[in-house]
Amino acid sequence: MSNKAVFTGVVLAGGQSSRMGSDKAILILKNKTLLQNACELLTAAGASDVLISRNVQSATAQYIADIYPGSGPLGGIYSTLMATEQDILVTAVDMPLLTCTLLSQIASAASDNPHFQTNQPQIHAWHFENEPLPLYIRNTQSVKRHLKQLLINVNSHKSIKQFTRSIGVQTLKCNKAHALVNTNTPAQFKAVNEQFDQHKPNLLRRTL
Repeated sequence: MSNKAVFTGVVLAGGQSSRMGSDKAILILKNKTLLQNACELLTAAGASDVLISRNVQSATAQYIADIYPGSGPLGGIYSTLMATEQDILVTAVDMPLLTCTLLSQIASAASDNPHFQTNQPQIHAWHFENEPLPLYIRNTQSVKRHLKQLLINVNSHKSIKQFTRSIGVQTLKCNKAHALVNTNTPAQFKAVNEQFDQHKPNLLRRTL
């Protein structure tokens, strides 16, 4: 029987939303903002706390500003790793169809994998095949040191997929790939709104 994973939830909500034309975090779907939805999913999946990677001030939310501004999602991941001692389960604010079940699947995979395996490559990250997010990361000193070096090296390719491969990643099968779509434009968000209650994930996937 596996031990239950103990982790902090992280929502990446620090993007410029340039293609959307408005702040994606405050868009409304199912009578709640995308940010609220992401936080609630992480809590339902078992997160002991939720941190929000977002470069704005707030008196009511735990917003974590980037330690290395302009570094994209990896900058937000590093800053939240530094803000907690727990492992982190990361999602993005613009994944409105993500489910608690999928987040729990990743957390369970991490809890089933011991921190140390004799004569086995170390695994420090878990995500679904072909999708960098959602992502579970072991919060170790070596992971943070490695990520810091990527961020301060101006010539490094700041890709989540390359980062996870470099620290050891296990990819998981996902039988609901439509739930991992991102909404980056008004047309994509409109498609989510129009199709959500019609239960047409295949049509939605083609639209996006």
